[in-house]
Amino acid sequence: MELAALPVELLDAILAPLAPNSSSLAAAALSCAALNPSATRLLYRHLALSEYAHNTSVIRLLATRRDLAGLVRTFSVHLGDADPAVRPMYSDLQRALARMTNLTSLALYVDASASWILSPPQAQKSEKSNNLHPEAPSYPRLEHLTCNFPLDAHLAAFLGQVPSLISLQLSSFLSDSDVHSEPEPAHVHPSHIPLLEAYTGPARVLPALASRPLRAVHLSGDLTLDLLATTSAPSAEEAMPHLRESGAIPDLDQNSRASTSTADADMDTGALLQVLSAMTSAAPAELLEALALAYPNLVCVRLMTTRALWDLPDLAFYSRIADTLSTLPHLTTFELSGMHWQSRRKAEPAAVVETEWISPPVSPRAPELPPPDIDDDEPLDYDFDGAFLDWSY
Repeated sequence: MELAALPVELLDAILAPLAPNSSSLAAAALSCAALNPSATRLLYRHLALSEYAHNTSVIRLLATRRDLAGLVRTFSVHLGDADPAVRPMYSDLQRALARMTNLTSLALYVDASASWILSPPQAQKSEKSNNLHPEAPSYPRLEHLTCNFPLDAHLAAFLGQVPSLISLQLSSFLSDSDVHSEPEPAHVHPSHIPLLEAYTGPARVLPALASRPLRAVHLSGDLTLDLLATTSAPSAEEAMPHLRESGAIPDLDQNSRASTSTADADMDTGALLQVLSAMTSAAPAELLEALALAYPNLVCVRLMTTRALWDLPDLAFYSRIADTLSTLPHLTTFELSGMHWQSRRKAEPAAVVETEWISPPVSPRAPELPPPDIDDDEPLDYDFDGAFLDWSY
């Protein structure tokens, strides 16, 4: 049987074992016309480009070949700073991204000041231009985005084109000069990224994601009380229309919608959060109380504090934290600055099973003893003569 007579699915299955070896796939694509389409699809489906691997020339190819760019599903690229030597490569990357509309995963490890590559080339008038093209490309399949860009106008507009995004990871690195000069995060429209479940990045972006059904949050930087004050979860009336519009929740008929009105009333995007890790300079007890109010269904919490815990009143401090933890009915794991807290069920019978949290053992300060009375005229004898007799042979 000729290869041309085989179905496409069978040809893809035959060539699938060659996927890890790009050179073998390239040879198969050049071997005959029957294998070329399947081999080409596998060759460009998953791309990891870097200057270290010496394969960044593929960026230029994707920028000029729309048919090949449409085959890419997962794409990651590592590039150095956007100095004049590599500036054309960033322009090619901008054009290539505009053509890779079938992406499911995108990771950009590039110059943090080059967020303009997320905007369509037609909208790029200068490096700092905020004029975005009204017909920006859409990425309906993109679910995972990793980049080291700040949440500026370019990234915020790009988030409006990824309705299926469930994971967002932003870089936490800031140079000493950027700590005070970085602008406030751009506004993200409430209808954008309605399915976002996981966020990793600077804590200062958390208020911009308040209306998303986040389940896991890993924050860098400083999580302060004022950030939590602006991350209150929206009401069901605000959240549900966006979720239905995105397809996350099917749009029911009038009778079905009436029967589920009670469930919608209980829907709270803030209540969905289960895992949280963060670093804070705020008082740990106060921050934990604010977290318990904002996210009542937390399951795992890990906090790192910059405060010296040994300078706090032990009994009152740990009792206050234990009382707050007991108000979180689903909490199973809590860690504060490396100290792991344990929980146990209360022995007394009750209609609702309550959890009692036990603080880690607290070592009291060593008492300051007065120095021993030593006679300056009497020689000191530390009796080291027999100290190592047990080790002699």
